[in-house]
Amino acid sequence: MKKIAFLLFSILLLYACNNIESRLSNVHTKHVHSESKIIDEYDYLGEMENDSEVILIGTKKKGESHFDKDGDMVTGFYTISDVEIKKVFKNEKGYELDKGNVIKVIENGAFDKETNTLYGSAGYQLMKDNKSYLLFLRKSTTHDEYTIKGVYYGKVPLASNQIEYDGHLNSSKQANNKQIEKLNRIFEEARKKYKE
Repeated sequence: MKKIAFLLFSILLLYACNNIESRLSNVHTKHVHSESKIIDEYDYLGEMENDSEVILIGTKKKGESHFDKDGDMVTGFYTISDVEIKKVFKNEKGYELDKGNVIKVIENGAFDKETNTLYGSAGYQLMKDNKSYLLFLRKSTTHDEYTIKGVYYGKVPLASNQIEYDGHLNSSKQANNKQIEKLNRIFEEARKKYKE
């Protein structure tokens, strides 16, 4: 039932999106972005903190991408990633979140090895294996997985000060610049507040 609900949401998300394709000049991976109108946006770190059941630092160990297809057309995608817990800052509902435990996190992107294509919702970039992230999460109501709040807002990379956001959320350059400025501000504040 949980998978069906998630799949229906993914399909709805993709149909509500405009697909944008881009190629990076230095890599041969094809990037497919869906522009979503259905994401939680946060203006301040406090908003995201209040909206999150769980705040933790974790390291991505591996991920498995999943696709829904209609013939050759991809109609939905997501990745379920194993994340090892390093430190828990908030556990509102008392979930089993001990240091060293591995939890499943649903990511809003997927990589198709057969076609060498990376899919992402609203500029989302997949977490990198063996890299640590500050994650703002909510547990799925139907499965044991956790979802990242605000698509890319709730995934703060700790290995660098760079945001992992492709910039394809808005069609105007001015809107993209404001979005990136806001993400940088929220991420910088989060990195200062939550440390390993």
